[in-house]
Amino acid sequence: MKMLFIHCNYFSYLTTQKTKVAEDLPNGCKSCAFKDALVVFVTAEKVDEKNPQKVVGMGIKAIVDVSNKVGAKNIVLFPFVHLSDEISSAETGSEIIRNIYENLSSLNYTVDKAPFGWEKVFSMTSKGHPLAELSRTIRP
Repeated sequence: MKMLFIHCNYFSYLTTQKTKVAEDLPNGCKSCAFKDALVVFVTAEKVDEKNPQKVVGMGIKAIVDVSNKVGAKNIVLFPFVHLSDEISSAETGSEIIRNIYENLSSLNYTVDKAPFGWEKVFSMTSKGHPLAELSRTIRP
């Protein structure tokens, strides 16, 4: 799994078009906006299919670590297949992101998840500190 972290003053997205693997929009939400959020762009990869649960655990650990370092209480998970040319199946990618979302929520983080399988427009203003942009590669 590849993750790109951007600590944002402001982040918003608007869903524009369903793909053939699109999940239902939660509560019919087509757009959302967040202030002071750690946005995590997530790409599940083929290698993650070997042990998705291990990848989920390692991904949560990485997100919690970065969140603690930058002091972010709000987390936005953003499915983003563009970080790898070795992407997983849609089922695995959706499962991994959903499990990370559910686990972070149970840890009392304020978490949102952009819908999987939708084309989206997004806008952001990143913070300017040394840890505002980070990336991680997780391997099972």
